[in-house]
Amino acid sequence: MHAEWAAEHITKAVAETPFYAKHRSAVGEGASLDDALSHLPLLFKKDVRAALPRAWVPAGRDTRAELASGALELVETSGSTEERLRILWDRGWWMRQEERAMRTNAHVARCLDDPSYREAILTTPVCGGGVCHAGDMTYEERCDAHRIFLNMRPDPTYWRDADMTRMIDEIARHRTVGLEADPAYLAALARHAAAHGRTLEVSGFTQLTYASTTRAHLRSIRGAYAGPIYQLYGASEVGVLFMEGEDGLLHHSPYTTHVELLAAKVPTPGAENVALVVVSTLDRTAQPLLRFVVGDLVQVAPSAPRKFTSVPALASIEGRVQDAVLRPDGALITTGAIDRALEPLSEVRDFQVTQSTPTDVTVDVVTRGAEGRVLGQVRDALAPLFGALRVDVRGATAVAAEPSGKFRIVRRTFPLDVARTFG
Repeated sequence: MHAEWAAEHITKAVAETPFYAKHRSAVGEGASLDDALSHLPLLFKKDVRAALPRAWVPAGRDTRAELASGALELVETSGSTEERLRILWDRGWWMRQEERAMRTNAHVARCLDDPSYREAILTTPVCGGGVCHAGDMTYEERCDAHRIFLNMRPDPTYWRDADMTRMIDEIARHRTVGLEADPAYLAALARHAAAHGRTLEVSGFTQLTYASTTRAHLRSIRGAYAGPIYQLYGASEVGVLFMEGEDGLLHHSPYTTHVELLAAKVPTPGAENVALVVVSTLDRTAQPLLRFVVGDLVQVAPSAPRKFTSVPALASIEGRVQDAVLRPDGALITTGAIDRALEPLSEVRDFQVTQSTPTDVTVDVVTRGAEGRVLGQVRDALAPLFGALRVDVRGATAVAAEPSGKFRIVRRTFPLDVARTFG
């Protein structure tokens, strides 16, 4: 059923969207999913950025008038400065598809069905559904229906004690059932709560999204919160792709997208069944993105049940392809592999790996205890992954956020040939 649904909406997007006009002769009505995808090239952010807004809506629609009326929403994604895109959403699309994805988790669905459901959101204030809550705003000004946007400052490194105490108080005041959070932001808030003998009063569940979650983040969060934690994986350009179920696997969310998982052609030490995520949107008429390279890597769980669609379940989100370390022998080390190697080191509070050249890597580590001993343990833990790379491990007082307000656990400063590495 999913394949037929996906094929129908992909061929419709090709037929109606001016951007895909040159592919219409190859992707006609009635084409199978595999046939339609085989005639479409990979779509990168630079390709989307180069096209005018009117190329992304069906002919005959007045893009300017619909933006003015709110029928179309223009949203700027919150990636790094170089990766930001301006994307068109149909009115109300994000909230509809996000809730549909969340409901694939039975526990979360039960929480959402409770008439008393209330939600708190903790991330950079430039996120939050395209709404900015930066500055100094009252609790009431940051409420939107049953949601409260907690954070008003773009980098938790500079949160004051009063900021964190206020947010902890507001989680309780809001009678929060579901908390949606950037893991780095929530880890910082949880550390403050634990240091003051407090807990995060979330009665139903927490879902972590917006950025990669490390084991160190989870250790900090667990210091102040004992309830269920789930991963929700999506992107502003394409919607929610996978939601973690009660079985610990991430399952593809129906109706919103079709996802291709292009296997790595190179070794990936520390990770198995690594694939690049390629997405085709299915449920919106404004700016349908076909075979869009989101830029993320995952570990596929090929033998796991496919609960909702024909797309395989995932064992983990492995981080961005641009945030993977490239060894001189061609092997690719994912953010997830680095994080798992450091998992036994409980005195590592935060870390950031930077590969500035093909032969050199720097690892900045924020420790909880004796720095010299911990840095040596980090070097030893990463040595099997990094092979012949020259590695400099050094202490740090904090890891800074990117200009977007997000945190990059691993950074590579030179490009990778995606087409040659995955397929």
